[in-house]
Amino acid sequence: MENWPVLIHTGITIGGIVAMVVWARINPVIALVVGALYLGLASGLGFKDTPTAITKGFGALMAEVGLIIGFGVLIGSLLSATGTLQRVVHVLLRLVGAKRSPQALGLASGIVFPSIYFDVALVMMAPIARSIAVRTGRSVAPLAGSLAIGLEVALLMVLPGAAALAVAGSLDIALGTMLLWGIPFGAAAIVISISLHTMLMGRTWNPEKDVDPLADYDENSGEIVGASGHHDDHPGTASGAGPSLSTGTGTTATATTSQKPLALMLLPVLVPVILIVVNTITAAAGASTGLVVFLGNPVVALLIGLILAIVLAVPTLGRAGVEEVISHGASASGVILLFTGVAGSLGQVLVEIGVADIVEGLFSANASFPLLLTWAVGALLRLAQGSGSVAAITAAALIAPAVADLGTPAVLIAFAAAAGASFGGNVSDNTFWMFKTLLGLTTRGTFQVYTVAQSILSFVALGMVLVAGIFV
Repeated sequence: MENWPVLIHTGITIGGIVAMVVWARINPVIALVVGALYLGLASGLGFKDTPTAITKGFGALMAEVGLIIGFGVLIGSLLSATGTLQRVVHVLLRLVGAKRSPQALGLASGIVFPSIYFDVALVMMAPIARSIAVRTGRSVAPLAGSLAIGLEVALLMVLPGAAALAVAGSLDIALGTMLLWGIPFGAAAIVISISLHTMLMGRTWNPEKDVDPLADYDENSGEIVGASGHHDDHPGTASGAGPSLSTGTGTTATATTSQKPLALMLLPVLVPVILIVVNTITAAAGASTGLVVFLGNPVVALLIGLILAIVLAVPTLGRAGVEEVISHGASASGVILLFTGVAGSLGQVLVEIGVADIVEGLFSANASFPLLLTWAVGALLRLAQGSGSVAAITAAALIAPAVADLGTPAVLIAFAAAAGASFGGNVSDNTFWMFKTLLGLTTRGTFQVYTVAQSILSFVALGMVLVAGIFV
């Protein structure tokens, strides 16, 4: 087929997926498979090869990141249940003081614990944000914004965040490379974005309009114990932060704080990172050994981290408690894995119909154009259907077939997709309503600390990507 029909059908596919998710309220997994089927058939792939491409793409991406995502979510679930996250935040606050508390909260949520499922981390950290606001006398606005920014970076940019893993797999980026880039890139994006958002909130935040006057919270723990029930509450969202953890699957697990040394409790995160980085550095230096390659394999490294997390959690949670947390984490990771796999299906269909050659021709005139287009696709998808993960993975899948021939580093494409997917989170995103209820805000206030904060992150990260593209 000529180029223009393929591009038209690709556009119809993306638009159709968005329409199915947003207006028809069809599950994204089903929408992506239907879109992939349409694209393959409409572009001439045929009745036999289209389903083959879909299953091939699903299997290839699962082979790349399936176990890694699963292990990462389980590690995060166990660290949440043992209270390690709260302890890290309190240590950071002691080190940096009240003035820099938003940055401390953002870095803790975005860099230290990227493996924690977004909803779980939010339920854990929202009371911490409220408590810090009370104890330091600060407005809750910059603290809530720091959560919105940090958690988004953790999900989309820093390994082993679920969407970051999926995007890396789709773009065939070595996980060691993604890790070495992601930590400094994410940290810089968090600090800059939080600083800008805090300055803006000093001008626009109005507690009388932005804080729910009927939200009741414990001033010691920061937990919301009641909400106003105003007509703008989103149906089906939690109305309180309670003493339990949401797993994103409708189940809860009790949180208990471990009294072991914090450095010891962080080993499940630190050990895998060290192993993967050492493997990457030795490979680049030509000094790898069989044992280093084995231990630095992301699957093996994260399995070691998971075993450490289980061993450290048993004295605090008990064997039954650990099993419950693992069960809940497995349920949450199952949803992530299914969506990630079908995003790979769409990507494989794009490969089979020859989008790589078309996109390469379109992008060859301007090296920065692939980054801008990837950002724009991610931003439009996020605005339309709410999910940052869906937006980032779909944007990456669209550009993936042409990455090898563009001359643009794949890791920058990944960050461009993440930056776009951070833009404009709004009422179509269930997390928007979680922020509202867990932090005791009005809808106007939630727009300020969620939509505005993440949009600032989106533009900051895009700027960083474009600047990096000049020198890399």
